[in-house]
Amino acid sequence: MEQARELIITRKPGLEENDIIIAETLLKVQFPDKYRELVKLVNQAEIDEWIFYPIKDSKRIAKTSDDIVRNNTLVNYSNITEKMIWIGEDGTGDLIGYKMNENGHLNEEIYHFNHESQEIILVYDDIEDMIMELLV
Repeated sequence: MEQARELIITRKPGLEENDIIIAETLLKVQFPDKYRELVKLVNQAEIDEWIFYPIKDSKRIAKTSDDIVRNNTLVNYSNITEKMIWIGEDGTGDLIGYKMNENGHLNEEIYHFNHESQEIILVYDDIEDMIMELLV
């Protein structure tokens, strides 16, 4: 993930483990390992057109108020039937995220929700694959 981190222009600091655990607890999920690695290196990354939702940073609360928990609990996604956790958006209404398995764990694969077609499609094997494909 260190190599992938070097490709990301965003220079926002990463998170501490405790902040990740708080977000997981509030969302009732367990984030994939590579996503956890990424947010420890950079919170609220921008990868190509995708802007990732930050995880609330206890050291920078004001800068992370529009966080992943808010974007997955307060925003109405009732038209989406899959159990998903959205990690980012592109500003047009499209989303990227993870599917949740029956244990509340999020699989590593990244899915794209197209707001126009209302389709959810698999686009990347994992977050590192996404970074390398979009930024190399």
